[in-house]
Parts: sequence; structure tokens; C-alpha cells
Amino acid sequence: MSTPAFTEQSLGKRGSVIATDTSGSGTEFTGNFAIIVAGPQGASLDAFTCSNKTGASSGLTGTLPAGYTSYGNFTSLTVSGGSIEAYNA
Repeated sequence: MSTPAFTEQSLGKRGSVIATDTSGSGTEFTGNFAIIVAGPQGASLDAFTCSNKTGASSGLTGTLPAGYTSYGNFTSLTVSGGSIEAYNA
């Protein structure tokens, strides 16, 4: 019996990327991510691309508190502070 895709994603079985700013002015990460979670100190998210969120750019960008979680079809994240763990879709 195979594991459902949503379970693999939520348990991290498909891997993840720890996105942190390495340039000092925002670092972009690309891939196919299903879940993003702000790290222990929170995160500053400058921009993102998500094909199935309407109007989310104003609600998701800015400072995210530690543990903040969002689900979607993310293909790009620009992080300028803190960290975000992005789980592969």
C-alpha cells in the first residue's frame, strides 16, 4: 500500500529546503513546494509565486511569526530574514 501524497508532504518524506537569506538583500529559492513553515525566529518573506492562492501576496509577504504555516503550489520564495522550511511537493 502506497502512502498518499499529502501524507508524504506533511511528514517531509519528499524532502525540504531551508530557505535563509544568504545575500543580505533577499535570496530567491525556486522549486515545487507544497508547504512553507516559518522558522523558530520567524521569517521575512519579500515575495513568492503560488499558482493557487488568489490575493495572498498582501497577506503572506512581510514578517511571518515563528511556526506560521501555509499550503499551496509554491514555485518561488524570496526570503530576507529568518528562515522558512519549504517542503517539496
